[in-house]
Amino acid sequence: MSSYAAPACQVLRVNGANEWQPISWRSEDQTELKGIFPEITSSVLQDLSVETEYGPDLPWNRLFALLENGAIDVLAGAFATDERTEKFKLSLPVVQDHVGVFVRANLVAKPERLEDLVGLSGRAPFGTDLGPAGNEFAAENLFIDNEPRDNLAEDLKMLADERIDYIFMSRSFGRKAVKAAQLDGVIVDLPWSAASKPVHFMFSKKSPCLDLLVQFDTAIEKGQWSEPLARLLKEYENGGDPVIEKRPQPKVSQ
Repeated sequence: MSSYAAPACQVLRVNGANEWQPISWRSEDQTELKGIFPEITSSVLQDLSVETEYGPDLPWNRLFALLENGAIDVLAGAFATDERTEKFKLSLPVVQDHVGVFVRANLVAKPERLEDLVGLSGRAPFGTDLGPAGNEFAAENLFIDNEPRDNLAEDLKMLADERIDYIFMSRSFGRKAVKAAQLDGVIVDLPWSAASKPVHFMFSKKSPCLDLLVQFDTAIEKGQWSEPLARLLKEYENGGDPVIEKRPQPKVSQ
């Protein structure tokens, strides 16, 4: 891989989602951004004379505003939309994120498609995206609470207590969350996906590090992430913690 980077790019300012396992998440002490996308970032930059600086936990919409004005260089994991494709430079897709439908295990008639959720009450954590057609169908036909909250444990309890009937969540993240809440066997995910969308790195067009996108795309295109990504995804789908090779940790700006 080429070691070229623009001379003005000495520090790559990175941020990402706070709780989007296995894409990105923060350690309990908030000092480290972890996950597939931060791991790829560390690997791509390890042979370059570029440091990595991870920003603090911030609201999702604010991250996009900071990316647009060049206050951060790259967002480590996001879905593509027409607006984002116009405003930012996107990497090749890295992984597919599958939106699962989580229900009570004792639900007699298990929904087999999105249309079967009509008449049921659901919950979609803030930021859940079912794609254009899925979002339109949900807005017109489904009763979904999507008020922003940061208490997934309470959402799962509501589902277990029959106060709601389903929750849309990233399948790998949802399985881990169900296990952490000790609700294995009480809550299950259905065998079909409500949506499946590619996840990209997004670079600011104002970033002095924009040329690094070539290095990221080269690594993704070569498929050198296939084996470690498959391992991480398998471990998360099994509800376990990922085993990530230890690397020197970048500094985190406060």
